Amino acid sequence: MAGGSTVDRRSFVAGASAAVAAPGALMQAGVALAQGTATTSAVWREFIEIARDAERLGLSAPRMALGAEATGDFLQIMPALVDLVGGIQSSASASTAPAGDVVRLVERSTDLLQRINQDERSPHTDRDAVTGVAVATGRPSYESIKDDYARLFDTVVIREQYQSQIGWYVSKLLEDDNRKLYQQLEDQVCVPWYFVGIIHGLECSFNFRAHLHNGDPLKSKTVQVPKNRPAPWNPPSDWVSSAKDSLAYEKFVDLEDWSLPRMLFRWEAYNGFRSRANGINTPYLWSFSNHYTRGKFVADNVWDANAVSKQCGAAVMLKALLARGGAVLPA
Repeated sequence: MAGGSTVDRRSFVAGASAAVAAPGALMQAGVALAQGTATTSAVWREFIEIARDAERLGLSAPRMALGAEATGDFLQIMPALVDLVGGIQSSASASTAPAGDVVRLVERSTDLLQRINQDERSPHTDRDAVTGVAVATGRPSYESIKDDYARLFDTVVIREQYQSQIGWYVSKLLEDDNRKLYQQLEDQVCVPWYFVGIIHGLECSFNFRAHLHNGDPLKSKTVQVPKNRPAPWNPPSDWVSSAKDSLAYEKFVDLEDWSLPRMLFRWEAYNGFRSRANGINTPYLWSFSNHYTRGKFVADNVWDANAVSKQCGAAVMLKALLARGGAVLPA
């Protein structure tokens, strides 16, 4: 990739997400695509087309908040898509755009978001390939690692190059509409709202048209592990119903102990403990911090020692949320 291509695309994200505020910017941004890979170009071209259609319909989207340090396609396009969807939906009521056109635009945006999310999210490990049920082989006991969780959380430091991305993740957790749905689940199943919200960020990239179980589309039952959830399911149904099934399936409902080590254990259990067998702290918890550098599962049972997670880890998200005063841990 040419040395200036990343900067060009980054500049495009900052401008294209505010399409109405800067008419004509999308036409100029297309130049940046020429220097990307074929796959990257296809994703960015689709993003541009969606943003152009939003502009034609008189819909707007907020400016991206990524800093100049952002690297990696997922790091740039995922937040841009989430914010674009939010902008389309929030501006729809004040526009003259036909409702059907708005719905189709949101569907195109969320479909693209779901595709790139599935390419990046860490697949669940420690699961039976057919049933999706967690298997005990190699699974550590909570008692054996709880002190390690506390030590790692106390010493975690957010890597400087990810500060702006982590700020964006925290803003999505605290966004009013998101927060209300997470709180609704807490009220119904007694699981802390931020525990749910952080899973939502990791499994779905904050897409409410995806199953909390694994990010699969709500249009049908899940096809990835855990498969065929919820059961029964009458699509399309609401996100909260599916999320409740996910939390019940993991046996998280109505538990009393939500101490910090327990939460970290349950998050790691949600995704799987097999990163430990490869000698690293799981990126599902520690990505974007001093406790993780590289190594991740890139597909079911496929480990890549050089792959680097582009998602913010759950423990890191929680640490940033607490620092901002957005949540308080149980006593």
